[in-house]
Amino acid sequence: MKGKIIITCLALLFSIGSIAQDFSSKLTTAQNLYSGAKYDTAAVVYQSIIDSGYQSPELYYNLGNTYFKLQEIPSAILYYEKALKLKPSDENILFNLQLCNSMIPDRIEEIPRLFFIEWYKSLYNHFPIDTWAKIGLVLFAIFTLLLTVYFLSSKTIIKKVGFWFAMLFLGFSFFTFFMTYQKYDSFKQHDEAIIFTPSITVKSSPAKSSVDLFVIHEGTKVSILDQVGVWKKIKIQNGSIGWIESENIEII
Repeated sequence: MKGKIIITCLALLFSIGSIAQDFSSKLTTAQNLYSGAKYDTAAVVYQSIIDSGYQSPELYYNLGNTYFKLQEIPSAILYYEKALKLKPSDENILFNLQLCNSMIPDRIEEIPRLFFIEWYKSLYNHFPIDTWAKIGLVLFAIFTLLLTVYFLSSKTIIKKVGFWFAMLFLGFSFFTFFMTYQKYDSFKQHDEAIIFTPSITVKSSPAKSSVDLFVIHEGTKVSILDQVGVWKKIKIQNGSIGWIESENIEII
């Protein structure tokens, strides 16, 4: 019985090692193809890595760069946006995304946000999800340490200081865990998309015979509000809302 368990464990470790080696090999191949200006093939290899279940901001960023070299701007925007979801404050991703957005036909003015919402968004995007989680764990560890000081100390002043600082760090840790949850929830949601049709007329209702509202073009980012059959209700950055068919978009 023990022999079977050992064999199973060894087989599992070998399998994991083979998968990791295959990933590393494909990644090196894609990078070499990109360096050799073979962008079409590099894009195929990068995409195959993603289709295998791997995801990272660097992987999405590299694929975005590859599509940018191919002048496939909507695809480049899509993968820069995917990278930004995982690493929201990365300057290279933000710069390249801004560059791509300057190359698409639509210039949509975003509705100004209230200052405190802007401040919260800035703080929210300052760290990726894993960093928020690590900060929360450190703060909670400090809370535990201070609470230990409170229970073990025999001096009143130290107990008071330990208690109140413990409560302060507990509050900070709850806040960071809340931010971690928000980031995770946002990452799991797929309620944003990129237009992939050169030009699409947005309708007033989910039917081809409905009233035409406005026209948007490829590369434009939209928020998805609802779905009815093959139709999706979308909102663009200036607040305009309408319906388009699902085949015209790629989900971020």
